[in-house]
Amino acid sequence: MNSVSPPHLPSAREAPISPARVLPQVDMARVPKQLREAAEGMEAMFLDYLMKTMRESIPKNEMSLDNPAVQLYQGLQDSETAKTAARAGGVGLAEQMVAYMMAQSYTGSQGQGAPMRVQGGTHEGHSVR
Repeated sequence: MNSVSPPHLPSAREAPISPARVLPQVDMARVPKQLREAAEGMEAMFLDYLMKTMRESIPKNEMSLDNPAVQLYQGLQDSETAKTAARAGGVGLAEQMVAYMMAQSYTGSQGQGAPMRVQGGTHEGHSVR
């Protein structure tokens, strides 16, 4: 019988590229104000959605203060918390969006930048615009 061993799959520690090395680091203080605010707004929307779905996952019982006024207050509080978190650095989503856009030169006056080689993911080694 001919036995074939399964291919070796690398662990996360053996991977040649980590997500932190895919896009260059960006100094958010030097990013145009409109782009920074737009990226932070997108991150705030994402964090607000996460908080909303987290609240929905909490089981309700007879001791819950669950009425329309409390739901409205918690929703407003979650939105403000998400905005504050995004402005303070958040989870890094805004920085990743800005780094991607800066690498692609979408924010420059030259138009689209040169194709960039993708590192990692399903499109490893392919050129993208």
